[in-house]
Formats: sequence, structure tokens, C-alpha cells
Amino acid sequence: MMKHIILCTLLTARVFAQATPPPPAPPRPINWPAISESKLDNGLTVVLAPLHNVPKITVALSLLAGRGTAYKTQPGVAQLAGRVANEGTATRTSLQIKQELRSIGGSLNVGVDNDATTLSATSLSDFAPKLLDIVSDVARHPAYPQSEVALAKTNFAQEIEEQRSSPDFLAQEELDKALFGGHPYGFSVPDPAAIKKVTRDSLKTFAATYYVPNNAVLVIVGDFDAATMKSEVAKAFGSWKRVPLPPAPKLVLPVRDKRQIYVIDRPGSVQSTILIGAPAPPRRSADYIPLRTTNMIYGGAFYSRLTRNIRESKGYTYSPFSSADLRRAAGAFTAGASVRNEVTGPTILEMLYELDRMRVEPVTAEELQSAKTYSIGGMELELESQSSLASRISTIYIDELSRDFLQTFREKVTALTPAEVQSSAAKYFDTYRSAIVVVGDYKQIKDQIAPFGDVKVVK
Repeated sequence: MMKHIILCTLLTARVFAQATPPPPAPPRPINWPAISESKLDNGLTVVLAPLHNVPKITVALSLLAGRGTAYKTQPGVAQLAGRVANEGTATRTSLQIKQELRSIGGSLNVGVDNDATTLSATSLSDFAPKLLDIVSDVARHPAYPQSEVALAKTNFAQEIEEQRSSPDFLAQEELDKALFGGHPYGFSVPDPAAIKKVTRDSLKTFAATYYVPNNAVLVIVGDFDAATMKSEVAKAFGSWKRVPLPPAPKLVLPVRDKRQIYVIDRPGSVQSTILIGAPAPPRRSADYIPLRTTNMIYGGAFYSRLTRNIRESKGYTYSPFSSADLRRAAGAFTAGASVRNEVTGPTILEMLYELDRMRVEPVTAEELQSAKTYSIGGMELELESQSSLASRISTIYIDELSRDFLQTFREKVTALTPAEVQSSAAKYFDTYRSAIVVVGDYKQIKDQIAPFGDVKVVK
């Protein structure tokens, strides 16, 4: 009996080992909501996407003020302004805001990224007018209560101290500086000492300057009638006053004529954190979809070339990665890994080798098809929820994309050829003028990294 069970088990395992996984199912048609765009007299862009799948609405109000906005005069002011915006208005305390949201099955969060400060809110659709009123009040009348400002400053300073203990954070911060220089994209977080200089008045001044309708886009997705919602938006936001905006910062990126290595010395570290980066185009570029797919094949997915090389074949690291982070004004391509001290040099060599191989060799049909399937599937999964759809629509306006970006995404990815992928790699995988950041014990690794470029130890 036992022999029979073992034999059956072995036969079953053999069948499964030889079996070819079934191909992906053909893509299903997407039933897009009737997305409409309008603009209030005050300059507020309003985008409505009725979606009657659940009795909820999602509201995303994005203000074009990123984490680096005004950082040269007061670093951290944009981040703190977003953190404290929903902690009280001229007529509502922080507690009242939370209670009113709870009463309508709602929530409100404020996030600050590279390009925008976004108020993301949800509620049951029956209470849409109330939700719009709360979002409008928070955006237009943040009071920045002194007690909340003091608490936020303390928490932010502690978070920064904690972040700076992480080699991953230090590497990314230094790479941003190397790629973007004095542009706001080169700013990550302020020194804790600078936070003390941010005051309630400076937060109010910042909000009055940048939290204005002609610097914002309002996206609403959910169960509503478009005509009725348009009227409710006008009631909630129509009296918001337009304000002249400061000029946008000029984009002047650092130029390297050869590869530069930036080292953050951490004596006693047993591993090195490595980031390789190069400039990339803004998100609106026609090169975005080819570069997105090229990145996926190189290191942006688990089956990538980088993973197969330095994880599966060499055993240098568990989770190498790469990303194509394209923003409103400019972007960055980044590849990274954390490895033992003794394989720091060999890892850099293999990362550069795979980048150059992408530049000179066409990818295989299998690699390209896998990347297409993963890319399209991932995007379409995102669009199944109200919040993700609202976020994706907001990105169109924040990053100045074509209005049909989402509807044509599948078609453009499907049409990509190996030649286009190779061309994208040749254009943006610049291994000769790239920046390499290494966080680790310099004494242990200096001889390994010296052959790859000029080394600068960052103080």
C-alpha cells in the first residue's frame, strides 16, 4: 500500500513537472465609466467618473504642491502643511472632522508626494454633499492649531531620525540629490533642526499660496448622477478664490561626463546597499510605456533578468529590483540591491552587465510577452476599485498625460516590439554617466568599487 502511494505521488509530481502552464485568458473588455471634465470659473478642474458598482464615492483633490515645494526657503513646510491640514479648520476642530466623517461612513487622508498634496476621501454616496463640504473646508480653511502643529513637528523630527538609520533611505536620498541637484525632486526630508523653524504662520502662508483652485484638480469616482454631482461641486468649491501662482522651479539637472560613485560610510556594516541611477524623461513622454516595459524585463518583476542573475544564479541577494519613476517634470531609472560586503564589487559588475545587455541585445519574445501580460494585468487590477481609479485619473492631470491614457494603455503595451524595448534601454540605461550610491563600510569595500568610477565619500 505504501509503495503504491509513493509511486502515485512520484508519477503525479512528474506529470506536474512536465506540464506547461496554461496561457493567460484573453483580455476582457473594460467597461469604462463616462468620464467628463469641466472647469469652474475659479480655475478648479473637475473630473467626474460615475461608477455604480458600490454605493460609495471617492474624492481626490490634488494640489500641485509636492514635498520639495518651497524647500529652499523653508525645508519641510510642504510636508508639514499636508500632515496638519486635516487637524482642524476655521469652523471645525480635528475631533469634529473625525466625528462628521464617521457619521457618513467616511474617511479623509492627506498625502504629500513628489508632485502633489492630495486629499483622498470616501463616504457612502448618499452623503456626497457632506463629504464635499468637509473636503472643501479642509483645503480652503486649514487652521493649523498650535497644539497640532507642535505635535506634528515632534513626530516628523522623530521619523526623520529613524529614517536616517536606514541604509535604504540614505541611499535613495543621496541618489535623488545626485540625479536632480537643486530641483525640488532632489529634496527628501529636512534636517530635524530645520523643522523647528516651521511655524503655524508659515504653514498658513504656504496653504494660502499653493492650496488654491487654479492649482488643483478634483476627481470624483463613484455612485452618483453626473449632473447632480456637478451642481454639488459648484456649491462646495465655487466660492474658492483664484490666486496668482509662484513661477514653477526651473529644471536644470546635474550633468556627468563619466560614472560617479557616492559612498555613505557606515563602519561596521556587514552589507552594502547599492543604487544605480540615471535620468529619465517626464511622465508625459512618449517613451514612458516602452521604458516601463523595459524596466520590468530588466529588474522590475520577479522573473526579471536581474533577479535571475544575482539572486538565482549568483546568490548575491534575495530581492534585487529596478524602477522607472517618471514624474511631472522629470524622472529617474533606478536599480538596486543589498548584498554582503565581499560581493559588493561583483554585484555592481553584474548590474551594469545586465543594463548593457539590455542596450545591445533584443529581448526574447517570451520575456516581452511576459512583461506585457504582467503590465496590463497589474494596471487593470488597479482600476477595479474606486480609489485606484480615482488615483489613476488624477495622475493624468498631475503628470499632464493624454486624456485617453488609460483607455489606450493596453493597446500601446500590446503593440510594443523587441526593437522598441532595446531602443528604450539604449536611450535611458546610461551606464557610462550614471550615478552609483553605495551605503556600507568603506574600508571593507573601497578596493572593490574603485574600478567602476570616481569615488566621492559623502559626509
